[in-house]
Amino acid sequence: MLELGIILLSDLYLDAIKNKEKKLSSIHGDEFDDLLKIASTKWVEYEPIRKPSLSVGIDSSWNKKSFQGIDLFVIDSVAVSSHNHMLASRWDYGISNITGDSLSAKAMKMEIDLAKSVLDQKPDYVCVDGSIISNLVHNKNATYKENVRALFDSNDEESDVLFISKNSTSKTQFKEYGSRAADIYYYNKLGHKTGFSLANKNNFISDSLDVIEIYARLAAYVPLIKIEIINRANIAQTEIQNLIDGLCYHSIKGYPYCLKLAHQSCKITNNDVKRLASLYGFKNEFGSRDSLNE
Repeated sequence: MLELGIILLSDLYLDAIKNKEKKLSSIHGDEFDDLLKIASTKWVEYEPIRKPSLSVGIDSSWNKKSFQGIDLFVIDSVAVSSHNHMLASRWDYGISNITGDSLSAKAMKMEIDLAKSVLDQKPDYVCVDGSIISNLVHNKNATYKENVRALFDSNDEESDVLFISKNSTSKTQFKEYGSRAADIYYYNKLGHKTGFSLANKNNFISDSLDVIEIYARLAAYVPLIKIEIINRANIAQTEIQNLIDGLCYHSIKGYPYCLKLAHQSCKITNNDVKRLASLYGFKNEFGSRDSLNE
C-alpha cells in the first residue's frame, strides 16, 4: 500500500511539472503583463531609514475542546511592546455550547479593547494583527463596529493604529482590469526590493469606516505585508515613508517584532487546553474530542 502511494505521488509530481505553465496560465491569463505594468505605476521603491520608535503588538488566540455536547473554551489577547514588555492582557474561559465564530468575535473585541487601553502610553505605533476589513466582514456584531469607532475617536493621533497582515484576499485595486488573484499577488511579482504601494481606499466597507490599504516590503527579498489605516484618506507619500521608517526600526525579516512577540505570548495550544481540561476533570471523559485550534 505504501509503495502504491509513493508511485502515485511520483506520477503526480511529474504531471505537475509537465503542466506547470498551463496551470499557471489559469491564474495569470492574457492580462497578466498588463496588470504588472499597472501595479508598477502604483509601487514606490523606497529604502527605509530606520527611525527609533516604540511599537506595540496586539494579537489574540482561542481554542476549545468538546466533551459530549459541551465545550471547554479559552480566549486570550495580549499587548506586547517591541522591547518585549507585556503592557496589558485579557482572557476568558468557561464551559458552554459555543461556536468557533463566537470565540473569534470575542477575541476580536479583546484586541480592540487592548488597543484602546495602551494609547495612554503614547506608543508610536499600535500594530493589531490581522485585517480590519476581514474582521468587519466576518464579525457582523454592531457592537464591534462601535468599539472600533470608539478606538479611533479616543486616539489623539499621537499613536498610529495599524492593522497588519501577512496575506490578503482583497481584489479592490486590479479587479476592473481583469485580475484573477488578490492585489498582493501582483505587487509581490514586481520584484524583491523594499518599497510600498500608494495608499488606496478600500470601498468594500465604506459605509462603516474609511480604510486605507498599503502594501509594503520592509526588507529586501521578503514577502509583502499589508497595512490598513483607518480615517487617513489623505495620507501623503512622505507620511507613508515615515511610517515605513518607524516600522522598520524593530522588524525581523520584514515583519514587526512586536507582532511576533504578541503571537508567541498569546498562542493557546492544544496542550494548554488539555491541561485546563485536566484541572476541570474532563481529561479522560468518554467521548471527548481533540481541540479545534492550535
